[in-house]
Amino acid sequence: MYEEVPRGFFMLVILTVLLNFIAGSFLIVFGVKALGKTLERAGSTLLAKVMRAFTRNRWTAFLAGTFTTAMVQSSTAVTLLTIGFVDSGLMTLESACAVIFGANIGTTITAQLMSFSLTEYAYYILIAGSVFALGLVPKLETAGRALMSVGLMFSGLYILGQSIRLIQDSPAVSAWLTEHASSVPLCLLFGIVVTMLVQSSSATVGMTILLFGSGLMPFASAVALTLGDNIGTCMTAQIASIRLGLPGRRTAWAHTLYNIIGAAVAMALLPQFCALVEWFTRAVGQDEGRLVANTHTLFNVLSAAVFLPITRLYARFIEWIVPGRQPAAARVRRALE
Repeated sequence: MYEEVPRGFFMLVILTVLLNFIAGSFLIVFGVKALGKTLERAGSTLLAKVMRAFTRNRWTAFLAGTFTTAMVQSSTAVTLLTIGFVDSGLMTLESACAVIFGANIGTTITAQLMSFSLTEYAYYILIAGSVFALGLVPKLETAGRALMSVGLMFSGLYILGQSIRLIQDSPAVSAWLTEHASSVPLCLLFGIVVTMLVQSSSATVGMTILLFGSGLMPFASAVALTLGDNIGTCMTAQIASIRLGLPGRRTAWAHTLYNIIGAAVAMALLPQFCALVEWFTRAVGQDEGRLVANTHTLFNVLSAAVFLPITRLYARFIEWIVPGRQPAAARVRRALE
């Protein structure tokens, strides 16, 4: 169908959509990072205290990872902090794995927030946040910065939404996208690559929510794209671990393999997983617009439920996958456990 349209017009629409995607993704990533920095700065002392005090065993470490990530809304920040703690000998690999399991759950709040239809109010939220961020009322300055970051995030979603409308208004582009979006493996790969490039799963999750909500992507493909997001976001930790010692590299691989194994199992059971997400969404009285966000949440909750009881075995598995001699301090601590 799209072959009947002049090639020049087809390419012009694709180029416009691509530029909107870049601009929208930039605003989402910048908004999410600004929100994380604002919340991290506001609770930096608490963040460090929680990470040090509540990582004595896998259960408290899991809760610490969930709480701190929900607080700063950046699993990357918590993961990098965890890698640093392990590399410096302040945290065991087993505790770090549990923190990562929790961090993956805590970061799903962003996806849940983006699933609400607030894009029409994006600029109002941005303006209100900017006014408070000026510091005219000192007590509200931090809240203003956080609100401004949320406004930037929804502004990016609004721009992405304009691209979706442009696609819907062009039958040729719509048919082309629908045809390619029906390929589950392609969507999985797309989610991995795009998230690796933008270094944030939030942009691709937001795009997935819009594509599925507009009917341009079947739910199975949306799930595959979301699973790809979880794999692609591990690249930041891998890059950060390059110059670190053995404990830091092991922690980065614990994060990466955790998401890869979880995504592989979900893909193998894709029909059943999709049915579970749809059932859960109906059971809690939500509409289809929340399916993608619930996919992100349920995937990470179920992964944690499977891996948390076997955290020690998983840590040993990572030590086998990434072999090497531990520093003396780590060996002494292991002997004392």
